[in-house]
Amino acid sequence: MVFEAADYPWVTSHVYRKTVATLMDEAGLSARAAADQLDHANVSMAQDNYFGRKAARTGAATVLEGIATTPKKFREDKGGA
Repeated sequence: MVFEAADYPWVTSHVYRKTVATLMDEAGLSARAAADQLDHANVSMAQDNYFGRKAARTGAATVLEGIATTPKKFREDKGGA
């Protein structure tokens, strides 16, 4: 195999496909573009199996920061810890 000849015996075609998809994801390309490159009929195949999950901005950090900076007396008055 080509990868063994290049002294990368651990690289398989699947590892190479995953690397291509990861680089496309990191470059900000769409899952559609990756699906086309990987010859997937469904975008969800590329998205579910090759694209990493991004950190979602849920608003939890703001809520938690508010708890940490709220004076203890106020929290006790409101029934908190």
